[in-house]
Amino acid sequence: MISNLLKALFAGVLASAAAPAMAAPFCGETPRIAALTEQWADPKGPTMIAAHRGGHLHAAENSLAAIDEAVAAGADFIETDVHVTSDGVPYIMHDRTVDRMTDGSGDSETLSYAELMRLQLKGTDASPPTLMQFLMHSCGRILVDLDMKTDRVGPVVAVLQALGMLDQVEMFDSDSDTLRAARALAPELQVMTRLTTNATLAAINRGLAPVRIVHGDPDSLTPAATAAIRAMPSRIWANALGEIDDHLAAHSPDACARLAALRDRGVTNIQTDQPALLRRYLQDCGWSVASAPN
Repeated sequence: MISNLLKALFAGVLASAAAPAMAAPFCGETPRIAALTEQWADPKGPTMIAAHRGGHLHAAENSLAAIDEAVAAGADFIETDVHVTSDGVPYIMHDRTVDRMTDGSGDSETLSYAELMRLQLKGTDASPPTLMQFLMHSCGRILVDLDMKTDRVGPVVAVLQALGMLDQVEMFDSDSDTLRAARALAPELQVMTRLTTNATLAAINRGLAPVRIVHGDPDSLTPAATAAIRAMPSRIWANALGEIDDHLAAHSPDACARLAALRDRGVTNIQTDQPALLRRYLQDCGWSVASAPN
């Protein structure tokens, strides 16, 4: 298992050397990332935009091209999804199977690394990226939200540590036990917990302080919950996916009112399938929006 992970790491380094668009394998801070991390760390800071599965209006979701599209669209975060191959290599894929996104089939966590590399993302000539390749391509350009689709945190944390990117990545899982396991390996790792109507803020955050962001929804973000999250203090993440995004895309006259409902719940991080459009609407609707040098 370890040898396969090392092979994947080495393959990522070779890929970055062959592609000028990729960043250096050991990721340092850039002026852009310095500005974004400062705003990310400020619970009362400007609103930050997260591109859901990257920018995928024109690129395959969760691909390297989706990173480029998200950056070009003005996103501050890219949200992506992590599985681990049967032999221990973390890679980027949302679904439990690879059927929808690739020319192959099978369970996302029973494929080996070699089998993964033989697949191609539909509409492209590229394999699903490993986590190493994905992070090397995002390095210094955009913050990353890792949505854990696996409970095998060790290989994922190992990649973050190898790249020196613990300060550019947050880990998300609806199960806080997964986040606790990751924090045990990397105490400095940033995490985002998930507040639902079936859980208390104290329970989801137990043993994880400081929690920089809490993910909520219209049902869980009651006035009391919003006040408690602000008092921690933490940022609040919510989705524009679906209804709000649809109103933006249709240029609905009540788009600003739809967004105002998020602001009323204290939301400071918004996940969207329309990052460029959301940025324009937030600015036009009078929101303070995160900014950073290119």
